[in-house]
Amino acid sequence: MPERFYFDIENGRESIRDEEGVEADSLETALAEARSVIREMADELAASDPDAIWTLVVRDASGSAVGRLPIKP
Repeated sequence: MPERFYFDIENGRESIRDEEGVEADSLETALAEARSVIREMADELAASDPDAIWTLVVRDASGSAVGRLPIKP
């Protein structure tokens, strides 16, 4: 049964919360989706603030963090 996962972006100073999320069959599928999201946004985040270290935080439907992936350009 699919679960809903949310992908937040944070850098220690600010956090951008994903309020919509995506449905995935498993945490592994959600992490694979997260990796594709990272590739799409890494260069944009680095260009906007090259000194910030961004992390993609994956939350489950209860709001608990279930994965953290560094965002590197």
